[in-house]
Amino acid sequence: MRAVYKVAALMLLVGPAVAGDVTVYVHITRRLTKKAVAPMVYDLRGAAPVPAAEAELPINELERTVVMLIGKAPTPVRPETITIEQRNSRFEPDLAVVPVGSTAQFPNADPIFHNVFSLSGAQPFDLGFYAKGQSRTVKFDHAGVVQVYCHIHANMYAAIVVTDSPWYGRPAADGTVVLKGVPPGHYKAEAWHKIAGLCKAEVDVPATGAAQVHIQVPLTERK
Repeated sequence: MRAVYKVAALMLLVGPAVAGDVTVYVHITRRLTKKAVAPMVYDLRGAAPVPAAEAELPINELERTVVMLIGKAPTPVRPETITIEQRNSRFEPDLAVVPVGSTAQFPNADPIFHNVFSLSGAQPFDLGFYAKGQSRTVKFDHAGVVQVYCHIHANMYAAIVVTDSPWYGRPAADGTVVLKGVPPGHYKAEAWHKIAGLCKAEVDVPATGAAQVHIQVPLTERK
């Protein structure tokens, strides 16, 4: 019995592992030129070419990026329901990150038909043709990048990053993402960019204090 008390006292002294914060710094190292005139090609490797219509707009590359922390078996995150509108022949928003099990609604706000589809391995679907005021819904049961297009309008492109990690976010204007409540251990920090695809870095989270990690996102210029 005395030995049991000693073990219990030792456990109290050691205490549980304390979760900390991880700050991820996303660095865009190159920018795309505006010379790309190639037609849209559906790409299942994790990234897609920029449509010509988008190339004429001012671009904030950080807004095209999501960040995730991959490591210990995570506690499941409650699924979400998001809305991605078809408006002005564009998807709004054109990038989202959601937990596994989440649902996306695709309402058509345009006075024309759209046909939303994806060939992505994580969640292939085809919602068929539907008119203004109608909507379709897709549930995402597997982690991965779901690239979304329209059969009628080749310039329409959106991406939904589905993750089984509870630690994810979008970079702020300074390129930082603060992921809170991360238990000690070794992790991979991942940044997924709509054009550059997946970039990774590794980080060790200490038992006390915070951690930082930098991810380089290289963008290859188009000639």
